[in-house]
Amino acid sequence: MNMDFSNIGKRIQATRMENKISQKEMGDFLGISMNYISRLENGKTKVELKTFMKICDFLNISIYDILNEKSDHIIRYMDKELYELIIKCNLEKQRLICNMVKLLIKNQVV
Repeated sequence: MNMDFSNIGKRIQATRMENKISQKEMGDFLGISMNYISRLENGKTKVELKTFMKICDFLNISIYDILNEKSDHIIRYMDKELYELIIKCNLEKQRLICNMVKLLIKNQVV
């Protein structure tokens, strides 16, 4: 799977700025340099998984939200609590939930 580190960096930067957190504050808290954060946000460096998880935890955002370009649309229409519950399920349960939702929509009374 090819990762678009430029877009990942942009989403990290946007989330950080939405939360009014400076690169320095984030770096100090996570023990990483402002220079590294800047390179990451500008797509100039790849982020290690451990650091990526720390950043997501610090920004209080799911890894999926940062990785998925379409996540803004998904989260806008899906209650975040439901979303978090579904991603905790294994593939079989996710398929079952999907089929149940399809059935509910099909039998929906307008």
